[in-house]
Amino acid sequence: MIHSVAIVGAGTMGNGIAQVCGQGGLTVRLIDPVAAALAKAEDNMVRNIQLLIDNGLLNSSVETVMEKVSFSDRLDTAESADLVIEAIPEKFQLKQQLFQQLEQICSSRAILASNTSGIPITRIANTIGTPERVIGTHFYMPAHLIPLVEVIQTEHTSEPVIEETMNFLTTLGKTPVRVRKDIPGFIGNRLQHALAREAMSLLGQGVASAEDIDAVVKTSLALRLVFTGPVEQRDFNGLDIHLSIAEYLYPDLENTTEPLAILKNKVAANELGIKTGKGFYDWRDKNIPEIQAKKNQELINLLKIIKD
Repeated sequence: MIHSVAIVGAGTMGNGIAQVCGQGGLTVRLIDPVAAALAKAEDNMVRNIQLLIDNGLLNSSVETVMEKVSFSDRLDTAESADLVIEAIPEKFQLKQQLFQQLEQICSSRAILASNTSGIPITRIANTIGTPERVIGTHFYMPAHLIPLVEVIQTEHTSEPVIEETMNFLTTLGKTPVRVRKDIPGFIGNRLQHALAREAMSLLGQGVASAEDIDAVVKTSLALRLVFTGPVEQRDFNGLDIHLSIAEYLYPDLENTTEPLAILKNKVAANELGIKTGKGFYDWRDKNIPEIQAKKNQELINLLKIIKD
């Protein structure tokens, strides 16, 4: 049984995962060498917990949750954890070093998990002597709101580790999905990138504006996909109909194996999106915190509907 969790990395994902664990009544230690990151994480958690309470999604108090969470700048404070979740920057060398340290610090029974969204879990597992206890737990941002967690197994991961991780996430109210093959991008990012590639291709061809392409998704596909996934939807539509359309449409879909020029050009021009003020949209003179807060509230409203 998992009773105590250590989260390494107090950034956006790390503090969100720590919050979810605290809400589940577990003893949580959030670890980061940067004191300012820990302070910011604590502020974010308090604010996000209160938001859930205000919206009726959490039957608790800020104090009750936060008393389960402690903060540390020392990695060795993870030594008593039953589960350690790594949420540090997406650099393999950093993760390699961390897992090697954790193997020495933690109990041999502790599960070592990575929240990476792109680095193969097998590659991480192969850096230590006990790869059977390494697993992927890919939370989606914002971790305190999105139910999904992809649980990625490797050829080394033991069945008890997989089962215990799945059960642990279920008790937290998450929806764990078992990814049985450790492939790049897992499931969610492969689907997401396939859609984004086609959207950017349509934009680059001048088929429609960014706003109109997004409108098609927001006002049709997104609404359907909330309650009916892409595979189930094919059954509703009829597989014969899907095959007929696929036979003439697939050859015309974007299938480049390289990032599209429209994306490369944006990055080369330092038009990176919100972080630089401009991407496919112009974000200059926009109140970004207000926009993000509104989107989170809209997501909460949707979660309330789904929960009911």
